[in-house]
Amino acid sequence: MTLGITGIISAYILLALLLLSINLYSKWSWQIKAATIVLTSVFYVVTYYSLPGLLGWPTSQNPPAQFRLLAAHVEQPNKEKNTTGAIYLWLSKVINMTELTKPRAYEFDYSAELHEKVINVNAKLNKNIDQIGEFKEPDDVMNEVNEQKRGVKSIKIEFYDLPDPLFPDK
Repeated sequence: MTLGITGIISAYILLALLLLSINLYSKWSWQIKAATIVLTSVFYVVTYYSLPGLLGWPTSQNPPAQFRLLAAHVEQPNKEKNTTGAIYLWLSKVINMTELTKPRAYEFDYSAELHEKVINVNAKLNKNIDQIGEFKEPDDVMNEVNEQKRGVKSIKIEFYDLPDPLFPDK
């Protein structure tokens, strides 16, 4: 991971030096030189905001409607540190009962109701009971997350034990 970040920083330094040498020694008009500086600066900003997604930070995108829960973590609100709290769920989208997508971390605002559900589901995960879940209104999940920030309502999510596979009779 450190080598990747060091490589990106080195590439930016090399790009800045290349841009500086082009602007100092070329006979291009000042409009072209200014455009390259602006374009490079925009590229830096876009990369800065794109990098957390590449590093594996939790996303705020819409989670899958049906999923398999792999792990959960709760950060409770802390008045001393002035944090609002968050709930992180690592989910894999269920394509059918045998296929899963690659796992992804999702971040939700803290709510006491979701915290209680996560405590119960973590107890089952610790007992090696696999968990699947679904959002009751998948199209409205992010709207509910945004409303939750204003304290209107919480996310409607349900967890279930993964059923045992049916084996054919011998």
